[in-house]
Amino acid sequence: MSQDGVAELARRIPGGHMVTIPVGHLIHRAAPEAFTKAVAAFLLAEENTHPARQP
Repeated sequence: MSQDGVAELARRIPGGHMVTIPVGHLIHRAAPEAFTKAVAAFLLAEENTHPARQP
């Protein structure tokens, strides 16, 4: 799928967005800091939106 197609999918998901880190398919190896920052930001946003249920 093209970057434009991925951007369109992200646009259609409520609260969705696309992060592009231009390093290829092995992003976690080629740019581990940028990958971790993007994933952590997503997880923190989700945690703030949907807090984990406490038993």
